[in-house]
Order: sequence, then structure tokens, then C-alpha cells
Amino acid sequence: MKIPVDRFLPVNSLVLLTGLFFFQCKTSEPDDSPGPGNPPTSTVAPDDLPPTDTSVPTLSVSWDNTARKMSHDVYFAEYGRVHRVKGDTLLLTYHCGDRENYWDNIAIRRSTDGGTSWSLAEILVTDNDPNYYGFANPELLVLRNGDVMLAYTGRGKPDDNAHDNIQIRISKDRGWTFGTSRIVATGRSWEPGLVQLADGDIEIFYSSEAAWWPGNNPQQEILMVHSTDLGLTWSAPAHVAYTSGMRDGMPTPLVLKDNKGIVFPIESVNNTQSPWVVWSSVAAKWQYAGLGTTANNRRWLATSERIWGGAPYLVQLPTGQTLLSTQDAGGRAISSDWRKNTMLVLVGNSVAKNFTAISYPWPNLPVNEGAYYSSLFMKNETTPVLITTRNFADGHSEIYWKEGHISK
Repeated sequence: MKIPVDRFLPVNSLVLLTGLFFFQCKTSEPDDSPGPGNPPTSTVAPDDLPPTDTSVPTLSVSWDNTARKMSHDVYFAEYGRVHRVKGDTLLLTYHCGDRENYWDNIAIRRSTDGGTSWSLAEILVTDNDPNYYGFANPELLVLRNGDVMLAYTGRGKPDDNAHDNIQIRISKDRGWTFGTSRIVATGRSWEPGLVQLADGDIEIFYSSEAAWWPGNNPQQEILMVHSTDLGLTWSAPAHVAYTSGMRDGMPTPLVLKDNKGIVFPIESVNNTQSPWVVWSSVAAKWQYAGLGTTANNRRWLATSERIWGGAPYLVQLPTGQTLLSTQDAGGRAISSDWRKNTMLVLVGNSVAKNFTAISYPWPNLPVNEGAYYSSLFMKNETTPVLITTRNFADGHSEIYWKEGHISK
């Protein structure tokens, strides 16, 4: 979430800062001006358009009343992600820490029976390097050759563009062991999201303040690096999304079925509505003369519902429709503590538009508890699983697995 001061400052430094950026939304419409830096010089397809799909989905999602705790016993566990690596073998990753350092280590658990039972938590990335405050925001990608790529944030010490970075580690045995870390992008950054295209190209999208850091009121944009050799080498960062003053963040990319393009939803913290969706054709691979805007139809609001919509996560169903999870106050009079949000899940069409049919996986949460930082995992064709961070009255957080059911 933005600004992530709690990743870099002591807890008692947050009192004055938290309320400045969470839920204090501007009432003006977003400015679609491009971000810093020069646009790419190679224009593949100037402002091509996403395929037309004006349909409004009729599916609905209901949620079980019960949920299972997935994180080990630690004061703080957040940012859970589950991915299937083969058959019934699943991997769960999350970051965890104590009261003093929330975003410290990265944990992994494994299941070989489709999620019924799980191995003990293993600390995969440990905060034992004097050059780092810690590590956070783990995300996995199962590559077409069966390798598993883990991407995460390295919080440098000191906190500057030379020491903050995005790192990867690669597993050659489907997630049982991982190789050494490799820095793929530097600068004050976080929240990597990954996809692999049909031609093998791997793209990592991430939130970045690097162009404005240090500063009293830094902006934020989405950058992308890509690799054509299975992660051995990486391109320079490309600017793929920016809206002045809105702190675009938390991209979760998805390659749409039937060659309908690449999309990622993002939150805009200082805006009255989110998430936004940004699109590129597969042919263009973001190499446009300018960034996506509402004017060129490569950026749009996911839904007309009046929700703030932070920390979005997007998946696609076998039928082509899309599911979007996002967090919001949910009509509750919560404090300025954004960890007291609750989760919403919406159903969209085949091009990630017209999201509707809001469901609440965690209804009736008291205002001193929250559900946030969720991801979605498809257990089977009709059973989505929300991997949710639950925050409790005493301030600690845990990861939970809650199953949903899709009906027509």
C-alpha cells in the first residue's frame, strides 16, 4: 500500500503519516499525463485497441463461512500467494516479521494434495544480510518449462535508489529448492507481478518511486522489465503506467485468453475510485509512443461501482470471464488504519471490463479487524480461493484460505 512508510520507518513514525495517504482521496479526476523519462522510441502499434467485449457477466460468487489459517505462528504475516506448480502440488508464499519489522522474511509452504495439508513453513528468504532491512511482496510464476520463479522486494540499507531493488530466485525442481538471488531492477520499488508470454518472454511489473526519490511527496509509477532468456538477463525498465498525483501501484498482470492482450489492474491511492486496468496487445508488448489513458482506450476503470478498490488481484476463468479481488472499507466506519479494510470480489468479462456482482468473502467484520492484501487462486474450474491477510484487534495479521463457489 502507499506510501509504504511502515517498511522503512519505526512504528511510532507512522502516526502522522498514515492518515495522509490512506482514504484521504482527492475529489478531482485523474490526470492522464505520462510519467517521467522518455517514451520508447520503437512504436509497434500506435494506440491499438483491446478486442471489443461489451458483455456484462451474469456469474455470481458465494463464499464459505469458514476459513483456514495458512501462516505459521508469527506476529505478522501478509501478502499470501498460492500457485499450482504441477497436478496437486501447490506453493504458498508470504512475507512475515515481528512487531518491530513487519516486512522482514519470506516464507514458503508446500502442499502435494491440492491444498488439503501443508508442510511446515520454511523461511526461504531470511533477513540476515546487513545491507537490507528485510524482504517482502513475494510473487511466484510457474514458467512454461516447469521452473518456478520467485520475485520479491529487497529493502536496502540505506533506503535509497542504489540499495532498494527487485530480486528473483529460480527453482529447477518445481519449488522444493531455489537458487541464489539475482537483482533484476534497482530503485525504491516493491510489489512485483509476473507473466510469461507464449513466445517465452517473461515480464515483471512493479511499483516504483525511484524517479522521485528522495522527496517529501514522491510520485509513483508502474515499471516493467523483461527477459527473453528465462531470467538470465533483463531489459532496462520501461514506463508502463503513470497518473500524476495518484500513486498507481500494486500491478497484478494477466495474459488474457484467445490473444486478447495483456492487462494489469492497479490501485490509485489518491483517487476516489479504483482499480484501473491498463492494457497492451501481445504484439506491442507495451512499446507504444505514449502510456495508456482513457482517451486512447488503453486504460479504464474496472467498475462503475463507487469503491476505492486497493490492492487488486486478477485471474481468468476457463470460460473467459475474469475475477477481481480488491479491498475497500465496505461501508464500515473504519479508522485511518488501512489494514482494517475488507475484501470485495467482482466478476468481469473476457477483456477485464464491466466488473460487477460484488461479493463479500468476509462479511460483518468488526471495525477493529480487517481483511486485505488478498490474492485469488483457482482450486478448480468453479472454486476460487481467496488467500487473505486478516488483521485483528491487537494489530497482528495472519494468512487465511477461504473458498468460493461460482454459479451462473
